[in-house]
Amino acid sequence: MKIIYVHHAHRDVGNPPSQNDDLTELGYEDAKLTAKLLKMINIKAIYTSPYFRCRRTADILNSGRNLPIYEDDRLNEFADKSKESWIDVQTRIMESIKDVVYKYEETDCVVFVTSGVNVAGFLNIVYNKKPSKEAPFIGIPSCSPLIFNIDKSFFE
Repeated sequence: MKIIYVHHAHRDVGNPPSQNDDLTELGYEDAKLTAKLLKMINIKAIYTSPYFRCRRTADILNSGRNLPIYEDDRLNEFADKSKESWIDVQTRIMESIKDVVYKYEETDCVVFVTSGVNVAGFLNIVYNKKPSKEAPFIGIPSCSPLIFNIDKSFFE
């Protein structure tokens, strides 16, 4: 199946930063442009972190589509840096992706709207890597869609 990873739109970082930060004007424009691009694709659903910036981006991507949007806490960044390791984060992200892959047909497409930390889970799956301390944290620009072809055989 195809999974389109979309990093949340550019965020308006509060003082102090929080998970409730809204998007900037540029972020809103990026999300609207990405929504136009995604309208060319038959998408079954959108999965998102419940963080405000991710949910807001998902809502904009869904404009005029009426797709189901599912929030998944496993798509958050570190739940508690003192209790959760980088390996733990990658593992829970990969479990979320696996659960989604098993819900859909091979020809389906879904969108994940999340923070940059999540792309490590996608890369681990695609390149058949186990979560590790060496897995990179890759910065992804605002609303940049990345398309991954992932099927059930990746998890066998």
